[in-house]
Amino acid sequence: MARARRQRICRETKLPLHWGTNHNVRWRAALPEPGNSTPIVWDRRVFVTQGLIKENGRTVMCFDRRDGRLLWQAGTTFTEKDSGGSANPPCTPSPVTDGRRVIAWFGSAGVFCFDLKGRELWRRDLGKQSHGWGYASSPVLYRGLCLLNFGPGQRSFLVALDTHTGNIVWQRDLPSIPRTPGGRTTAATWAIGSGSVHLRWRK
Repeated sequence: MARARRQRICRETKLPLHWGTNHNVRWRAALPEPGNSTPIVWDRRVFVTQGLIKENGRTVMCFDRRDGRLLWQAGTTFTEKDSGGSANPPCTPSPVTDGRRVIAWFGSAGVFCFDLKGRELWRRDLGKQSHGWGYASSPVLYRGLCLLNFGPGQRSFLVALDTHTGNIVWQRDLPSIPRTPGGRTTAATWAIGSGSVHLRWRK
């Protein structure tokens, strides 16, 4: 058991190995527009980020895990044009939660924090994010900090926000992203471990 915890092995049992539209599906909930984000689960709630392009909305949706009922939807209005195009619509980063608050990054619209009932606790404007591929980095929570890889683009940096207030604790600019022979920039992937941030640059 201790080894399983260290290796982050799921202890769930009797999970379905196959599913389809009407097979091993307990419920389905229609989403208003296309999106690329991954849902996250906490207790009896499922959270997913959702862009509302026609309404200029950037939101988090919260569903009841038992029956798929929409419990709340909260976010902001952002009228400026996002980068990324139809292949990477707004709100691609997945939300993150510690069981008390839900935090989501909406690109140029900012970072938003809600409680589990959908009430906005704080927001932080980090400035404009602009890149042909858009944005997709999901926030990470670690010891009272919300860590975010802001990028890609000419403005690329790592930032740590206080999860209680949204205040910037520290910010580090990233070096210029190398370009491939075809002229396209590449994005950084990063991880946290043993009190440090690890970066890999792909050429």
